[in-house]
Amino acid sequence: MKKARIYLLLLVGLCLVIANLAFAQPRPMAEDVFTPIALGYEELRQNKLDAAEYQFKKALERDRYNPFALNNLSAIAEKRGKIKDAYGYLSEADTHAKEYFNKLQQTCFVGGLCAAVKPKKELGTESYIAPIIAENMKKLEPKFKALPPEPTAPPAEKK
Repeated sequence: MKKARIYLLLLVGLCLVIANLAFAQPRPMAEDVFTPIALGYEELRQNKLDAAEYQFKKALERDRYNPFALNNLSAIAEKRGKIKDAYGYLSEADTHAKEYFNKLQQTCFVGGLCAAVKPKKELGTESYIAPIIAENMKKLEPKFKALPPEPTAPPAEKK
């Protein structure tokens, strides 16, 4: 009876491990996220920044941490001179970039940043966007550090 319980517990444990591995596998990007990113990328290539930004934000409504959309929004912000926003998008993208295994279809440059975010529906064995985000952060960091400090509130008046 004891051996049967041990075998049953081992079997249950093995099933849980297999189930966790199955759920941990990278999944293809959902169509309602992929399509606006692809459309936004084409708008970005044509320098239609407002239209591109709209598409990338639309993708983020469905996948809040999508590093492809966040990387492209960073490139747009950098082109507009909004360095703090650009760095913020990259920082956010960096958080989850290693979880996205979509291969890249095309790359282009906007400002000084790589907008390499026209993903393929095909998955690879690793993240292709994570090194691009890391490189973009490295390029943008000197500009970010050179920004003047945020103004602080004046001290309260003494009565």
